[in-house]
Amino acid sequence: MLKQYKKDRIIILTTHYMDEADILGDRICILAEGAVQCCGSSLFLKNRFGIGYQLVIAKLSSGLSPHIDAYLKKYLPEASKLSEI
Repeated sequence: MLKQYKKDRIIILTTHYMDEADILGDRICILAEGAVQCCGSSLFLKNRFGIGYQLVIAKLSSGLSPHIDAYLKKYLPEASKLSEI
């Protein structure tokens, strides 16, 4: 509903959820101790302060899965595996 009605309006939304801010906000300000710490577009904040993304894959079988590693490296060559359980 907010996305539908935001044209030509200023909407101030407070949230603790970055996913929500990312989807709904054109500009995002991060507050700490009552003061603005940084402000900008979602892309600006991710590039400046983000640590990247994490992908979790649930497997049906245990053991190593080199075919999954190969598939991910093909489409995300900069990706690195943190763990495999």
